[in-house]
Amino acid sequence: MRPSFYKLKDGTLIRVLISIGHLIPDPESPHGYDIDALSTIASYVPMENRHPERYAPFDPSSIPSNILDEDMKPETLMEDFNAYPMSNGMTMSVKSVVAQVSKTRFYTAQGEPFYTVDATPVIKVTRGG
Repeated sequence: MRPSFYKLKDGTLIRVLISIGHLIPDPESPHGYDIDALSTIASYVPMENRHPERYAPFDPSSIPSNILDEDMKPETLMEDFNAYPMSNGMTMSVKSVVAQVSKTRFYTAQGEPFYTVDATPVIKVTRGG
């Protein structure tokens, strides 16, 4: 499994991996199925940007009203497809793509800035491997 990596202007690296659990039959979708996916997102914050003294518990519902930088315009370092062979001979390939990263005024208990990350899977289905 190959995650996608992005770099923010403050030096933070964002790692995103959208992995597929299984296909779900869905007659309403164009291909006749939907996917069960799990997004794993991690940030690697430079030491000089960590401030443990700024940590304070917060209510997740207050995040939208506490955005400092709404669109950090991440620089793409790596995006690649992960292939999933299917029982019907087709191969489904999935790439994790970040659409938007926003920085909040909150910090984690480790002193790292708290970001919101909007990621989506890009999917292609091909015959064979």
